[in-house]
Amino acid sequence: MSSYGVRVARNQGGIGRGYQTFSVELEDRMTVLDALFAVQRDHDPSFTFRCACRVGMCGTCAVSINGIPRLACRTRASSLGAPEIVVAPLPNLPVLKDVAVSMEPFFEQWKRVTPGFRPKHPESKELAIVPASSQYMRMTGGKRDCITCGACFGACGVKATSGEYLGPAAINRALLRLADPRDEAVAPRMKALDSERAGVWRCHTQFNCTAVCPKGISLTDSIVWLKRAMLRRAPFEKLP
Repeated sequence: MSSYGVRVARNQGGIGRGYQTFSVELEDRMTVLDALFAVQRDHDPSFTFRCACRVGMCGTCAVSINGIPRLACRTRASSLGAPEIVVAPLPNLPVLKDVAVSMEPFFEQWKRVTPGFRPKHPESKELAIVPASSQYMRMTGGKRDCITCGACFGACGVKATSGEYLGPAAINRALLRLADPRDEAVAPRMKALDSERAGVWRCHTQFNCTAVCPKGISLTDSIVWLKRAMLRRAPFEKLP
């Protein structure tokens, strides 16, 4: 067991009330999420945070840990190499209470790229098979695992200064849909992506989003790929 000082942000209704530090005993295998539960259980039951699956699948427990957006359930306290764990809300999102944020702005931007599948032939009874050798399968294999945790949204320096910017996760989602030969909703996605203020052109290629993605998705690569596609107007067969 090791003793940690867990310093957590305290907020009420979006009003910051500073930080409060609690002493917590953790085993080497225990995570920052375990530390948050210990704070709530042993010190202050009013302390608020978000979590669900506890195994890195849902993305609900994303917070800022020692200044970096991470999943609390996948971050071992011992891996931080520091006696103090500082936990704050994800940046760029409104705070509900303490370290729990509202994901509404994230999903509002997500919806702008028409994230749902729009089939070309909705009445067809035939299976639309996408071969493993296709462009879609080759280019998107490592990009389909987004869990909408918002870590990239919180880490994005552009998002910090531009509320209109779609954000890395939404743009990556748009890439997946545009590359899918079974989908037809090109126009609304292209319109959202080609916006100078909100679309791909706002990205400054800082790689912050890629650095913090818990699923290892190269989000910056997705954005750069789309920039090139929109200049050439050719990489996707269905692009106008």
